Amino acid sequence: MNQLGVLLSEVRLATIGVSRLDRAIQFYEQALAYRCMERGRVNPDLAPLWQFDPGLNLDYAIMAADDSGRGRIRLVASPRGGRPIWTPSDRMTATGSYALNFRCRDIHQQLEHIRAAGGAASSQPHFWEVNENVHVHDSMSSDPDGTQLDLFSYARGGELRGPLATPVSVIQTVALAVADVEASRDFYQAMGFIELFDRVLDFEGLGDMLGVDRPVRIHNVNLMKDGHVVPGRVEMFAYLDTGLPAPRPVTERAVPPNHGLLSFSLLTTDVDAVLKTLEPLGSRLVARAQDVALPGFGRSNVTTLLGPDGERIELVECQELPHAA
Repeated sequence: MNQLGVLLSEVRLATIGVSRLDRAIQFYEQALAYRCMERGRVNPDLAPLWQFDPGLNLDYAIMAADDSGRGRIRLVASPRGGRPIWTPSDRMTATGSYALNFRCRDIHQQLEHIRAAGGAASSQPHFWEVNENVHVHDSMSSDPDGTQLDLFSYARGGELRGPLATPVSVIQTVALAVADVEASRDFYQAMGFIELFDRVLDFEGLGDMLGVDRPVRIHNVNLMKDGHVVPGRVEMFAYLDTGLPAPRPVTERAVPPNHGLLSFSLLTTDVDAVLKTLEPLGSRLVARAQDVALPGFGRSNVTTLLGPDGERIELVECQELPHAA
């Protein structure tokens, strides 16, 4: 394990901007069987960290699959409205936090729940072989505001990841659209994430699953915290041989009150060491704050930085990292 491996947790929470908080809460309750654990008003002291107008009224809700404190969703909404962070035209030409990935018991049943709750889902999942031991049925879906949700169930190899205690898991991965897979891999490996798999994907139906109107190939890398923490992983992908200009980050749009994946959060016991290590690898400090009310974590010291593809990462300081089961 590298130096930062003992100073940083896996991804503990992801923040999604939504247009209507009550509708979003209802969707995640009905579609994913998540529960609303708390809700309230966002403190304007978070404006420099989240990069929103401090005069903007923001409300939040914390959604969770279980009581573990892992893989939760923080919903954020404003009556002022907003616009989608990602549009169909961005999918092959932009970088940043793109989708959340969840394991479910029965992908067919879950897609029905997503559609019934007001989201969008394909009629049938796609089958692909991760390796000779692991086969999955996978489908890209979306919530009512278009945030991408990647749900899968195992056709083979589920026992390698253990039993699933809830209909839908805590967040398994945050999927990042990246410009340079190797640079992004180096960045997250420096944070203590270890390669789970590295594949070029080009199976039939991949373009349809990703919402693009052409056959595509992608370089996909999945990294697991410390090599054994199953939830809260980081996944990165880049389109290959597109002939398009180099993709550009969606950072300026990934702020409240816009709709989509805004950021993801990790715990750390030494934020200064993290910043020092990550700066040469492409990170950029956004802001730091002491003793602020942070939804989902309570009073906290918080640092926000941007990763190499413009993704916003929230570091929440703690005295000791929770035990990684």
